[in-house]
Amino acid sequence: MLKIGILLGSIVSFFAWDARAGVFETSLGFSYSRSAYNGGSYSVTQSWNGALGYYLTQDSQVQFSYQDSLNTEFVPNVQDIKYRDRVYSMNFLYHMFSEGSPVRPFLRFGVGQLNRDATGSYQGGYSPPGRLDQVTVISGLGLKVKLSSRFGLRLDGTSYLTGGSIATWKDNFNLSLGGSFYF
Repeated sequence: MLKIGILLGSIVSFFAWDARAGVFETSLGFSYSRSAYNGGSYSVTQSWNGALGYYLTQDSQVQFSYQDSLNTEFVPNVQDIKYRDRVYSMNFLYHMFSEGSPVRPFLRFGVGQLNRDATGSYQGGYSPPGRLDQVTVISGLGLKVKLSSRFGLRLDGTSYLTGGSIATWKDNFNLSLGGSFYF
């Protein structure tokens, strides 16, 4: 029993060396982009994301996040496709500046589950694969701007690496703007 008490005390003191440890953060974000091309072609992407994070120390955070995005691609007489992607992920965030700084850049690393549903058709009546489920590696960077002790703005750039390959970072990149609440 004494060994268990010493072990638990060591764990608590390890994570409590800093006043920021133990703080929760929730965040919400949104992104939207539209590109129009010749002949009535267009591409529209809209995305919502949310996260719940826990600060282990003033510089490190674990975070569960969810992203739901809808991408529409239309080219007359060629394709009319809609993709709905949902990504559930566990991430580790490392903040580069001290807690007292009002502006804090951070790095993100994690792993997640991508669920994609595709509908629509290509020229000739072909359809995209209806469902794709795969594990994905997540990397990103961002910036938090603290406006008060309980609220801040957040800018996130996140990439879902296909097959875990860093060379695919541009294929699934999302930039979102949102807010964070600390409690």
